[in-house]
Amino acid sequence: MTSVSSLAYAYVVVSVSDMDQALGLWVNRFGMKIVTRREGHDPGLAALWGLPADGIIDQALLLTPGANQGGIHLVRFKLPGKAVREGAAPSDLILKSVDIYVQDIHKRFDELNAAGYRFRSSVGTMHAGGQTFFEAHLPTYDGLNLVLLELQGEKHLTSEQGYGVAPQVVLTTADNLRESTFYQSLLGLTQVSQNRLAGPDIEKTIGLPAGAGLDIRILGDPANEYGRLEIVQYEGVQSRNLYPLAKPPARGMLSLTYIVKDLRSIVARGNSLGVVDHGIVTSILGSGRMATATSPTGLRIDFLEAAH
Repeated sequence: MTSVSSLAYAYVVVSVSDMDQALGLWVNRFGMKIVTRREGHDPGLAALWGLPADGIIDQALLLTPGANQGGIHLVRFKLPGKAVREGAAPSDLILKSVDIYVQDIHKRFDELNAAGYRFRSSVGTMHAGGQTFFEAHLPTYDGLNLVLLELQGEKHLTSEQGYGVAPQVVLTTADNLRESTFYQSLLGLTQVSQNRLAGPDIEKTIGLPAGAGLDIRILGDPANEYGRLEIVQYEGVQSRNLYPLAKPPARGMLSLTYIVKDLRSIVARGNSLGVVDHGIVTSILGSGRMATATSPTGLRIDFLEAAH
């Protein structure tokens, strides 16, 4: 098992309207393990997210077996709102998708199709940074988009079913340089790679107009492949900023949670970046000091100080 790193997110918060349906996908289909399940209210987290004490009714924390970061935090609200990505264009600014490493992507594609899931397109082949990779985009419940990803010649940590969730989440930004500077300054993240993608294959796989391109930067811990951020700036297309809609009780991906060793340093560095210190909070995540920050584009990040 990899060691816990403050440079990797612990969980991406995914709001769902049907917990059984969500667990069926993440646990039964993808092979994730349930770390914690909490049916009932969570007043501490509800208050942190600006909800009434009874606003949360069901939650689950999930990890890929063998990983301890890059997990999924499923939450069901008492009164679920609209899906954040309902009617969204591929280039709109929002937490866009969850990447999933797979073994034998064509086999995974076929088995998911046979199970009734419908991909946006067939498996695409792309080249970047001297690597060849294959990916397929899978729209699912509550406006959530999943990206099955296989890098040619590389093996990654996956479940027995051949799925690894989630090495990284994809978020779209209006300015990748400004956004990456924020994460590097506040969290100390390393820019692991930067690539520009363009061309007919990219346009077909992602659903972009002719001539459009993407600036892609991956930020995180070079020693930990789970829990990274893939920030994407679209070029040659119009984008709406949907981050203001990504607030509880909306459905879909809402925010990220990092577990850090020393929250004092985050608060001190983030004083000029709008970090809010909430003090001790008791929730499904445990009991500890928590703080919140918002990135330049609008992504909410919650921080929990690890128990010493």
